[in-house]
Amino acid sequence: MKNTYVSIFKMEFKGELQYRAKAISGIATQFFWGIMYICLYMAFMSSDSVDGFTITQMASYIWLGQSFFALRFPGIHKSAGYEIANGNVCYKFTRPINLYNQWFTEYLGEKLASTLLRFLPIIVIASLLPTNYALSMPVNFTAFILFIISLIIGGLLCVSISMFSIYLTFVTLSPKGTTTIVATIANLLGGAIIPIPLMPSAIQNVLNFLPFRYISDLPFRIYIGNISITHGLIQIGISLIWLLITIVIGKLLIKNALKKTIIQGG
Repeated sequence: MKNTYVSIFKMEFKGELQYRAKAISGIATQFFWGIMYICLYMAFMSSDSVDGFTITQMASYIWLGQSFFALRFPGIHKSAGYEIANGNVCYKFTRPINLYNQWFTEYLGEKLASTLLRFLPIIVIASLLPTNYALSMPVNFTAFILFIISLIIGGLLCVSISMFSIYLTFVTLSPKGTTTIVATIANLLGGAIIPIPLMPSAIQNVLNFLPFRYISDLPFRIYIGNISITHGLIQIGISLIWLLITIVIGKLLIKNALKKTIIQGG
């Protein structure tokens, strides 16, 4: 059975790699938004830093977010929502495979391939920009290793949160609407729209207890040195707990949705 999921992952990964034109347009789009966000937040930062979050760190935070946009943006696999909405998901019921695991693997392969096509050009270009606009190097090697580990966990957490969109699609039969709702909530509460260090302390205290910040905020802040190594290790452990919780809840919800599914028509 494990070989089945590996094959599914490889198929989606290779399929997504073929969309090079999509990747090029994505790179241009992320670069534009990166510049816009940096200029916007520089205008609002009255000093060189806000509660220890410097302009240089802010620029790197933004560029990392744009570089790994595909990995941190919740959604669902391109065919899953369509199959649920039109009833073709019934054909999957005849296969001896766990549907949650299949959708999880498919979307993970799609996101990883899309990320690999986009992140390197953005990182290279962003690193060559003038000071205060450029992507800086990680604060040290240990922080870089923890950044990679946290980023991987964050990508998996993003996919597990995305599975809630599939459950809501079973309930509403509106894949676009449910995906938009989940993505908006995750991005807003995870620091993808407004960096969490720039939010009021009261709001930060609430967001620190939610899983969304572990998708991108934690790895990015480890990279720029806004979070210490010791604190980063603790937070990585918490992110693993959230990953387990979201997977278990997602599996239970989708299992319940599949039991109540009624396919109408001939």
